[in-house]
Formats: sequence, structure tokens, C-alpha cells
Amino acid sequence: MKNWILVTAILFGLTTSTVPFTPGVQAVSQKTWEDVAVKETKKRYPLSQVLFSQKIWDKKKKDITVKQYRFTLREGMQDFSVYTTITFDSSSGEIKKVQVIPEA
Repeated sequence: MKNWILVTAILFGLTTSTVPFTPGVQAVSQKTWEDVAVKETKKRYPLSQVLFSQKIWDKKKKDITVKQYRFTLREGMQDFSVYTTITFDSSSGEIKKVQVIPEA
């Protein structure tokens, strides 16, 4: 039984080949844009901690994409929410405008 396992392991070890992974397209993921939104929010509220994040919506036009996130923050003993909207160029990913608006 041990010999059979050894032979199987050797055969599979010799026959497997590794295929290098090279991504053809580099795209900015949703998590990356969420990270950008967190950084921009932290610029306005530097002492706050992000408790919760939620993507509210995104809209894609011809060459511009807009994404909006809602963050629940804690600063000291106070919890509050803000909406962060990022407008960026769809093809290059260049940020055009960032708005951070506190929830009423």
C-alpha cells in the first residue's frame, strides 16, 4: 500500500507542470476604489476609525465613472456616517473629484 502511494506521488510529481500566471489586463478592483474612498475620508476625519463600509451605487457614463460609499465612523465616543463620492476617468483611473458629505 505504501509503495502504491509512493509511486502515485512520484508520477503526479513528475507529470505536473507549472504555468506562469501573467495577467493580461490590469484593472482597478472594487476593493481598491473602496480603499481610495477610505483614504479620502480619513483626510477629512483623521482621528476617526472606520467601523463599517458599504458601496451605495456606481454609475458609468461614456468616459467617467462615479462610485458612492457610506462609511460609519467613530471619533472618540461619537459614531456618525458620511457619504464619500469618487468621480474618476473610466479608462485611465485618474480621480477627477472626491466629495465627503456627512449624513444628516
